[in-house]
Amino acid sequence: PPSRRASLQNRKMLAAVARTALRSARPTTRVAGARFMAEGAPVASGAIPAKLTLNLLAPHEAIFNKAEVDMVIIPGASGMFGVLPGHVPTISELKPGLLEVTLSAGDTQKFFISSGFAFAHANSTLDICAVEAVRIEDLDPSAVETGKAQAEKELASQTDEVEKAKAQIAVDTYTAMAEALSLK
Repeated sequence: PPSRRASLQNRKMLAAVARTALRSARPTTRVAGARFMAEGAPVASGAIPAKLTLNLLAPHEAIFNKAEVDMVIIPGASGMFGVLPGHVPTISELKPGLLEVTLSAGDTQKFFISSGFAFAHANSTLDICAVEAVRIEDLDPSAVETGKAQAEKELASQTDEVEKAKAQIAVDTYTAMAEALSLK
């Protein structure tokens, strides 16, 4: 029937218009100075260094300052990840969890961090800015369990949304501490 044929022609015409619009919406030239993904990131000259330079900073101290390490395992907001020398430049938000620093084979130091950011640079330098960082052996397991129970009780009793959010953060942090202690 003619109406069916007209409908098919209309769809073909709409598809052609959509393709044309899509092609014209794509940039044919890049904006000067724009970077896409890791493209344009500074490249370390020469070979990848044997060690990673680590700066682990908390508000009250520099835990590591230009320390040469083999590897760092980080609790990123989207999951745990390891950083080795030559890692692609990255910025990651940190979640509460266990941070492992491998100084050399068989020599690992573990820290609990509450939050912060990690910056992996092209020159094999890793900067970690933590809101709190505590050596895992300095955490008291009974204090963590007590704090977690209190935080859960506080969460259950809150009706105000802001106070509920604060209590949820406390529960999440104590839960991460308990998990970190079980992994030590």
